[in-house]
Amino acid sequence: MNRKITSFMSAVALAVTSFAILATACFAGEPSGTLNRIKSGGALMVGVRASSVPFSMLDDSGNPSGFTVELCSKIFDDVKREFAMPDLKVKYVLVKSGDRIQKLLDGEIDIECGSTTNTKERSAQVAFANTIFITSSRIVTRAGMDIKRVDDLKGRKVAIAQNASVAPIITRIDLERKLDIQYVRVKDFAEGFQFVESKRVDAFVSDDIQFAEFIGSSSHPADFVVVGEPLSVDPLGIMLRKDDAQFLSIANHTLNDLVVSGEFTRIYNKWFMSKKLKFPMAESLKKLLKTPNNTPNY
Repeated sequence: MNRKITSFMSAVALAVTSFAILATACFAGEPSGTLNRIKSGGALMVGVRASSVPFSMLDDSGNPSGFTVELCSKIFDDVKREFAMPDLKVKYVLVKSGDRIQKLLDGEIDIECGSTTNTKERSAQVAFANTIFITSSRIVTRAGMDIKRVDDLKGRKVAIAQNASVAPIITRIDLERKLDIQYVRVKDFAEGFQFVESKRVDAFVSDDIQFAEFIGSSSHPADFVVVGEPLSVDPLGIMLRKDDAQFLSIANHTLNDLVVSGEFTRIYNKWFMSKKLKFPMAESLKKLLKTPNNTPNY
């Protein structure tokens, strides 16, 4: 097993969290933070992605949809019920990998329902609800290209999404092995895959689950291959502000209820076991859901 993956899963196993307390907390009483503002009539500002398939994207009608968006909708339902807000207004704001954290810190959004990796650097700035998915960073390239592992990226044009969590990892490997990679910055996953497809780059480094989704949706899936050992293991989570403890608490309470009731698995299968995508829940995620936590990866 990849050493990084082993290290991460060991950290998860040893993590001591307050989830049990949060899951049994009583949310009655005076709301605070974001919940206080929306109780007073303000709208809940929700950050979503345009094409972070199948986590957070816009459907054919331009409405937010996806795995994380649906989980967040369950959180909002609990907020409505616990704090008697049947008319809660929810407004969606598009965010990108390059601005999602800043928009949260600046108050432009109150919660981000996307596909954000929980890293130590990020968790120093924002709060993450308990992990909802585990993915790994790998390489996608066109079939027939002489690229089988990261060393084969030497001198190649490689797409990287702005502020992607894998960026410092591939940069470090590049410097250590003197690969002289030519980086091409893209705004999001859709653009990165498009650059591979149109031959503007030789490869794209990002999440394996999104590779699976885009390849499955392609009209010529045999033209693409995912190669190399995982460069990282990435726990994904819903982001909130650090000072929003009450909102974070109810988010974790909702996620736990979904797991216990079996609804979490149903929602997972809806988005990851579709006609176009077959991505069974990993044993690592099943194990994590039994001992939920928000441990960052690196």
